Amino acid sequence: MHSQNNARKAKALRCLLPLAGVFALSGCGMMHLDTARQAATYSEANRPSLKAARSALADGEAQTALGIANGVLVAEPHNAAALVAAGDAQVALNNRLDAAKSYRQALAAQPGFLPARLGVGKMKLRDDLKGAESDFRAAVASDPKNTAALTDLGVALDLQERHKEAQAEYNAALALNPDLTAARVNLALSMALAGEAQKAEGMLADATQAGTVTPRVRADFAVAQVMAGHPDQAEATLQADLSADEAKASVVAMAGLLPPEATKK
Repeated sequence: MHSQNNARKAKALRCLLPLAGVFALSGCGMMHLDTARQAATYSEANRPSLKAARSALADGEAQTALGIANGVLVAEPHNAAALVAAGDAQVALNNRLDAAKSYRQALAAQPGFLPARLGVGKMKLRDDLKGAESDFRAAVASDPKNTAALTDLGVALDLQERHKEAQAEYNAALALNPDLTAARVNLALSMALAGEAQKAEGMLADATQAGTVTPRVRADFAVAQVMAGHPDQAEATLQADLSADEAKASVVAMAGLLPPEATKK
């Protein structure tokens, strides 16, 4: 029974943590570069087309993001930043083999390109958590102020149920960039999974009232509401993006993923 509960909680962690948000923000952290060549590559990542790809992915429009990245790659097949953007979009579309190939191609084009290294690490989050943690720690060691690497490390730790360690990484990222949505949302859900569901609910309520809110953030808020024992409020939150029946079904699915002790009655 104990092993069944652990397996169920592991499944919940993988489904509930906002990994898509992390993937979408990959490469957007503060970069501290050692070479002019790397600086040029990061500058490429900030060209309008690739910024548009990241924006589309953050808004849940992965197919649009992939189309934009592929448009750049038609003319520049070895553009590392575009390859990473394509990989991130492919992850969101659950095309994991294609994503892994894109990240490897980015590393071949630009060895040591940190966003590509993070992408390779994120490919391991499903079945090699220790390997992912090792990759992210190496990335943080090479660039301690990289908020994407800190956030990804936090996710790897959360998936191992090392929530306090994960929260330290999210807080380190937020100290560098207080407006980093991925880290803030991950921090809240980590707290919920560690037994602070009501506090997490309040944090995510604040996040949903700050500027433009994506469907992903609202979905994460609904998760916290379910964990805090407020399924009706979670349904209302989800109805901003779903029909009433779809919202109800989503809340039932969320509750079903969680072990009984994870929700506050």
